[in-house]
Amino acid sequence: MQKYLLALGLCFYFFGGELKAQAVEIVIAKEIITLDDEHQKIEAIAIKDGLILELGSLKKLQARYPQASINAAAKDSVLVPGFIEHHIHPFLAAVTMNADIIAIDDWSLPNYFSAGVRDREGYFQRLREAASADQTEQPFISWGYHHYFHGSLTRQDLDEISSSRPMIIIHRSFHEFILNTAAMEALDIREENFDIPEVDKDFANFAEGHFSERGAILVLGNLMTLLGTPEMLIKGMQSVVEHLHTNGVTVIGNPGAMYNPNIQKLKNMVFGNPQIPIESFFVPSGLYLIENHDLEDVIEEAQSQTEWGEGNLSYLSKQIKLFSDGAMYSQNMMMREGYLDGHQGAWLIHEDIYKQLFKTFWDDGYQIHVHQNGDAGLDRVLDVLEENLIANPREDHRTTVVHFGYSARDQVKRIKDLGVLVSANPYYVKTLSDLYSREGVGYERSQDMVRLGDLEREDIIFSLHSDMPMAPAAPLVLMDSAMNRLNFANKVAGPKQRITALAALKAVTLNAAHTMQLEDRYGSISIGKVANFTILDKNPLTIDPLEIKNIQVQGTFSRGNYFPISLQK
Repeated sequence: MQKYLLALGLCFYFFGGELKAQAVEIVIAKEIITLDDEHQKIEAIAIKDGLILELGSLKKLQARYPQASINAAAKDSVLVPGFIEHHIHPFLAAVTMNADIIAIDDWSLPNYFSAGVRDREGYFQRLREAASADQTEQPFISWGYHHYFHGSLTRQDLDEISSSRPMIIIHRSFHEFILNTAAMEALDIREENFDIPEVDKDFANFAEGHFSERGAILVLGNLMTLLGTPEMLIKGMQSVVEHLHTNGVTVIGNPGAMYNPNIQKLKNMVFGNPQIPIESFFVPSGLYLIENHDLEDVIEEAQSQTEWGEGNLSYLSKQIKLFSDGAMYSQNMMMREGYLDGHQGAWLIHEDIYKQLFKTFWDDGYQIHVHQNGDAGLDRVLDVLEENLIANPREDHRTTVVHFGYSARDQVKRIKDLGVLVSANPYYVKTLSDLYSREGVGYERSQDMVRLGDLEREDIIFSLHSDMPMAPAAPLVLMDSAMNRLNFANKVAGPKQRITALAALKAVTLNAAHTMQLEDRYGSISIGKVANFTILDKNPLTIDPLEIKNIQVQGTFSRGNYFPISLQK
């Protein structure tokens, strides 16, 4: 990583950056996809001071700017607008990067590969091997466990692996934690220490060391002391930056940033560093705010939090994230028709508080992003939005449904009529549609999970995100999931919900920018916008859709500065 940051620093020295004004430079490519209807066929891009100055033929731009240098980094490649990851969680991703990853899917990360395991025997074998490989008494942390694939996991199971070393198992959803006795003792997690509302008691199982949804929120403050030292978290976040750049990402969003100024300082050190090739835009979490402040103070506290960013990291003004129902990976989403096995989902914010929070931020003119996974959870989002639209009409409110796991056909029309945006995680289809078709939810509903085809046909604006670590922060992987919908069984889940290549590319560029109200600066190759580009070895609009995931990212331009992928190797 030190070599990587040094290389990035040298890149800024030679190619410009915030501390050095650029002369005009002309970027050429074999193909340029602008996503700007006025400039479908161009050969070259003139850039200056990090902005797009002019588009056209190389001959024309050279005549207009005879002193301009030529950047030929993409001369044999395809240039697209810089990829935008609307929704990742830098802190959670950093914890994951430092953990032993034992997940249901393969994870290919900087200097690390973890093969997926989807059975109980394989999971426990990997868990024992990982826990015994390190003989220190430092806490053992593993991420990726999924009960539907790996079977039940309890405090007692972990005690059999280690009775003295604290063990923290983070569920694939990051909405659940399983702790052994040593970890609970080290963190002083005892039932008598917590004032638990009756409605939340099913989600805090002290006997089995299992804490989920609001139960996980209950113990998160205690867990923070073991999830990583500042040095470890910084290292993890640096690995996240490498992962993002390797996958061509130039801008990220973090809707629902933690209300923790100390963690924010670590994020600023890494993601705020002006020498990295990524810009970050954060949004406060209404859930964290209401857990720490009275309702009448949340607006003031949200505004205060928007001042926490530094350098390349800033907060978006007048935007907030709220939460409807529980995690998709945990099968805690709230479903209209319930679950086949009779279990119940979970609400992340109790209804009365959710309604009060929504109205408070709505009346103050905020754009509201809402975490949602189940169709009943979506009903709550749409019902409360409609109530507020009637009471206090607003134009271009851009209320955004985030994740969009399960929905019903009738809800698509409501989404359109109410002017809702969708930011979807299509990776759910790959990892969950096969198993959930057989267990928990049922075939028909699971085949149509993340119903993006219906949104495209209705011309509803939608974007794609990873919610990293819920999926790799790899826009080409997300495009593949949305276009092909091939699941773990190598079957197409819901063929009618596949989307076109153009819709998928817009969903990780222009529409992602629109979702954050940043479309005037990012998302297309247009005059006056920031010169952010991603260099690909093949054209995603003309390649066989099944080959989308195999397209190679060769580098990026960030604010006019060229960053080859080879700098990381």
